[in-house]
Amino acid sequence: MPRVRSRRSFGSHHGRRPWARSGFRPTGAPKGTAGSIRGAPLPRFTLDALNRLLIAEPGQALRQARVLEGRLTTDTKNRLVYRAESTNGVDGRPGPESFVLDGDWRLTADHELALSLRQGARQGRQTLSLKGTLQAPQARMLVFALRSDEHAQGALDHRLSLSGRWGADAKNRLVFFLERADGSETPLTLQGGWEVDERQRVLYRYRQRASGRRSDERQLAFEGAWDVTAADRLTYRLAGSDNASFEFRARLSSPSLIAREGRIVYDVGIGLTQGRRQVRRVELFGSWKLYRDLSVSFEMPMAGGRVQSLRFQGTAALGPRDQVAVALSTRRRERLGLTVLFARKLLPNAELFLRLKQAPDERAVLGGVRVRF
Repeated sequence: MPRVRSRRSFGSHHGRRPWARSGFRPTGAPKGTAGSIRGAPLPRFTLDALNRLLIAEPGQALRQARVLEGRLTTDTKNRLVYRAESTNGVDGRPGPESFVLDGDWRLTADHELALSLRQGARQGRQTLSLKGTLQAPQARMLVFALRSDEHAQGALDHRLSLSGRWGADAKNRLVFFLERADGSETPLTLQGGWEVDERQRVLYRYRQRASGRRSDERQLAFEGAWDVTAADRLTYRLAGSDNASFEFRARLSSPSLIAREGRIVYDVGIGLTQGRRQVRRVELFGSWKLYRDLSVSFEMPMAGGRVQSLRFQGTAALGPRDQVAVALSTRRRERLGLTVLFARKLLPNAELFLRLKQAPDERAVLGGVRVRF
């Protein structure tokens, strides 16, 4: 139910206890102060094109609603809060200082936010549509810029944020999992596909309606770093958090890689609307290095001159044309189904080659110990 934080009554004609007829209970009011007429109609809320709150009295049409000047924000429980700029409420009467509106969030097809208010079954359903655009994402927040200026065709000059975490769903779509007060999560899903840009960031592009029939292309760039964690998984860890990541179901384009080519290629299928499917090829570029203990690293250049290093355990065997084939596994010895071929000149020293040369064909060397390959 929408709730009102107020020091004064919502409307003077409601008397000293405005919720007695409207069905409101002010935030912080003692238990038992609910309206005396259960199921009484509530005022109707909506937002105009500049995200100002419009309030219509029970039984009043929305076109007769009055504008309450103020600003939208959110609280720590991901509830929508409208802070009035003055305590003069609807039609000049004394009114509340802020409205706390609780409900269910969702992303619209136009990539805007909408909040369906929680109300009794007899009250009907009210949905507030927020006008604006998604902003540069943070690992634990969804940031939304609100349209709140009549100039410059509705400039975006105010932001609100919802807390939660970014992740991927079973269809490999990008999802923001919104935190709820009871510990559960609500998924807000980006319905389109994504790609990897030249800086190896996850990039989401979409089009949003502007004035008239025109639409603008927008994009969200997720800062982070790639990781290879399982044979059928490709992980993108988001910057700014230890437990926010996109874990994509993926398939290796080829299980055998040539070290001098310096890349790992995955195919990722993304489920879209209306049963459509998009296959996105993810190519990670870098340089392979083999160490004396047979561990392997894949070093990828990052923005700002940084280098990201992926480390693997290795099981080595002598391949054709004096190449060394190294089967990769995680640090927990879980096979990745990935083998890298190193030319003899790329080996750390000649000793490793001689050890492999002397090993029986059915055996390989793992960190100096002969094991089954």
